[in-house]
Parts: sequence; structure tokens; C-alpha cells
Amino acid sequence: MNFDGPVWIQAKQVSKYFEDNIMASYTIREADQIEHKIVYNYPLTAFEELATNAILHKEYDTPEYVGIYIYKDRSSFVNHNRPLPPVTIEALNKDRSFDRRQYLNKELKDMFFSLNLIESYGSGIRRAKDALFENGSPELKFYPDNEEDNYTNEVIGINKEFLNEFNSSSYEKTTTKTTTKTTIKQEEIIKIIAENPHISANEMAEKLNLTVDGVRYHLNKMRKAGLIRYEGSTKLGQWVIMKLNSK
Repeated sequence: MNFDGPVWIQAKQVSKYFEDNIMASYTIREADQIEHKIVYNYPLTAFEELATNAILHKEYDTPEYVGIYIYKDRSSFVNHNRPLPPVTIEALNKDRSFDRRQYLNKELKDMFFSLNLIESYGSGIRRAKDALFENGSPELKFYPDNEEDNYTNEVIGINKEFLNEFNSSSYEKTTTKTTTKTTIKQEEIIKIIAENPHISANEMAEKLNLTVDGVRYHLNKMRKAGLIRYEGSTKLGQWVIMKLNSK
């Protein structure tokens, strides 16, 4: 997938593509309890911070592109240059904040800050590491592990619990706990339906920034999965969120 246009537009496109097409979650709901736990394959904050970091620290005098690669068990962000001193690959693996970090593209850094694409200077790696920790994901890794190769590779592993659940043939974990796999958009649809059971697909599309066909695609998948159902006539009916009952 290639992204075109001004670099700040590309940064937003990358984030939206990830959120709509790659990021997924499953929800664990305890029987007879409102509280639930959501486990993501990759937390959005970590992906956004690392993608933005790769864009900000690219050496734009070279024709090489920023590469983001999604595999079954990991995501990889590649820049064809190393970080500017005093930051090193070893420090990126060991430390959390980089207050003295130098930028190849200071104008780009200032523009991203003014557009709220970054929150503060030198803190993106810390936020990515924190998001991975809170999601129970593997630690963030930086490569190469030598001083010769001129590239920077950031690797985040998929959440192991998510991967095991995704590969499982059964959704039920125990007799008192049920899991349902949902995407982020489907979680948003459930929230919208809970607020307004009579909402139409057109209204959902506006709230979710999706096409009507895109909303209907998600609704059909959710109905087939037993997450929701529609009761009544087309004009006067309403959506019903199905209760997840334990056996």
C-alpha cells in the first residue's frame, strides 16, 4: 500500500489505514459483570508513535522510502538511516525518553507538533513502550545490532494472548468467561447502537467516517457473529446488542 501527498497527510493516512484495516481486538466479558477487558493485536498509540517517528527521522536527501511491514506475528518500521547522535540503537532499546534527541528535519518536527501529530519532543518512544506494556505486548525492539548497517528497524510483536485467541477454534475460554473477537470499528458500532438503538446505517456512516456500504459490511459480519440483531420493520425497528451468556 502506497501513500501520496504532503507528508503530514501521509502520516494521517497511515494511521487511519492501520486503524481501519489492521488493528483488531477481542473483548473478554465476565459473566454478569459490566467490566470487560480489551486485548489489541497492536495498540494504536504504539503504531502511530512509531510510524510518525519513522517519518520524522527519515533522511529525505536519499530516495529510500519509509517501509512499514505487517507480518503475522509482528510489525516492522524501517528507515534507511541511523538515528543522529547522541541517540544510538542501544539507547533506543534501553532508555525511555530522549530529551536531547536531534532531528534531521527540524521544520517537519515543528509542523507535526503544531498539527498535534506529536505531543512533545523526544517522548514518542516512551509512549510507544508504555502502550505496549499496558496491552501486554512484547517489548519494543530496535535493530540492527551492529555499528555497520545504515538503517533503523523498529519491531513490535503481536500480543501473544491475541494471537493465541485468534488462532483458537473456540471463542469460549472457560465456563465463566466468554470472548468475542471484534474490530475497533465494530466496538464503535456497538457503542453507537447502545446510545441510539434506532440509528440508521446512514447516520452510523457519518459518525464513523465510513461509507454506507462499509457500515453495512460491518453490520452483516456482526449479525453473523451473533453480536447484534435487528428487530422490527425497516423504519420503526431497532438494533439489539446480544448478551454474551456463559454455558
